[in-house]
Amino acid sequence: MWTPFISTLLTLSISIAGTINKRDGIGRQSIELGTALKNTYNIQVVPFGECGELSKEEMELVETDLRNLHPIVLLNTSLPEIPHMVEILKRYKKPGQRFLAYTMIESDFVDPRFVEYLNFFEAILVPDPFLVEVFQKSGVKPPIEVIPLAVDLSKFLSKPLKKTLHKPFVFGNFSGCIFRKDQKILLEAFHEEFGSSEEVLLYLFFRGGDTACIKEIRKYIQSHGLKNVKIESGPKPPRAYIEAFESLDCYVSPSWGEGFSIQPREAMALGIPTIVSRNTGQITIADSGLAFVLCKQENIKAVYSLGYNIFNMGNMQRSNKEELKELLKKIFIQKNMILDGNEKLRDWATRYDIERGPFVEEFIQFFEKTFG
Repeated sequence: MWTPFISTLLTLSISIAGTINKRDGIGRQSIELGTALKNTYNIQVVPFGECGELSKEEMELVETDLRNLHPIVLLNTSLPEIPHMVEILKRYKKPGQRFLAYTMIESDFVDPRFVEYLNFFEAILVPDPFLVEVFQKSGVKPPIEVIPLAVDLSKFLSKPLKKTLHKPFVFGNFSGCIFRKDQKILLEAFHEEFGSSEEVLLYLFFRGGDTACIKEIRKYIQSHGLKNVKIESGPKPPRAYIEAFESLDCYVSPSWGEGFSIQPREAMALGIPTIVSRNTGQITIADSGLAFVLCKQENIKAVYSLGYNIFNMGNMQRSNKEELKELLKKIFIQKNMILDGNEKLRDWATRYDIERGPFVEEFIQFFEKTFG
C-alpha cells in the first residue's frame, strides 16, 4: 500500500522504543511498525523489559543496548509508563538526538506530572482525534498529530466473512478484566435481560486483569448460578484467539475509556456486529455508522491502576445499563438481520490493518515532513 511513498532519505535512522508484547495493542505496534518501516529507513526496535514470541525477522530489528539509540527516537507506549521511560532515555540522550512520542490516555485530562514529561518530546503522535483536545487543554506544548493506530489484522481479514449465527446466540467481550472495561455492567445487563435462557450465551475471555475485578465477576456468576455465561482467562495463541472471535455473534465493549479500542476492530474485521460505548477512542468506531452505540453515559472519576490513581486524570464515562439491556434485546430479537451488509464492517476495519491501511504511509509522510 505504501510503496509510492518510500522516502528518498533511506539513511534516516529511527529507534522505536517501548514495550514489546504481542498480546497487547500498543505492545504489538512497536515491533509491527518496525517491520513495516525497515525497508524505508534504518530501523531498530528497543524494548523496555523482556520481549518474546518474536519471529526471526522481528528479532533482527531488536537492539537492547540503549547506548546505541539512533538520532531519531520514537517512544511508543501508554501515558502512565512515560515518566519512567523518559528518565531512562535522558541518561542515554546524545547531543542532537530528537525524541518523539506515540501515546494515549483513556480519560479526558492529563495530570501536570505527566504533562511535564510529554513536554520533553519534540512532537506527540496520538491514535485518535479526541486526544488532541485532551492533551492541549492539559498543557501539552509540542505539536500533536493524529496517526490512527494500526495492528496486524491479516489473519482476521484472511478468514471467511461471518455469514451464519450460532445456537445459542453468543455475545462476548475479550478485554483485560479491569474495572475500566466494565465487563460487570455487561454481565449484569445480560443476566437481567436474558436470565438463564438457553437461547443465548455470554462469553467473557480475560487476557489478564485486576485480581479484584476478576473475583467480582466470578462471584456474580456463581452467586446467581449462571449456566449461560462462559468465562476463560489467560493468554491464547493467535489461532485460538481468532477462533474465540469466530465463536461470537456480537462483540460488546461498554468501556469507560479507550485509547485505541482494538478488539472491536478485530471483531468487525471478521464481520461480527459490535456494540461500543461512545467515548474517547471508541467515538471513531461509533461515528462510523456501522456499530450499535451506547450514548447514555455519566462522568465518573478516571480509574487506572492503584499506582496512578493519586494523579488527576480527569473523568471517564460509564455506560447506562438500561440502554445496554435494550441493545442486547434488540440485537437478539433482530438477529436474523444483523449480518446483512456486514462486509461493510470488514471494509471499515481494513483501514486499521498495518499493511492494507494508510498507517505506514502516514508515518513516512510524518517523518519526511519533520526531518526532510
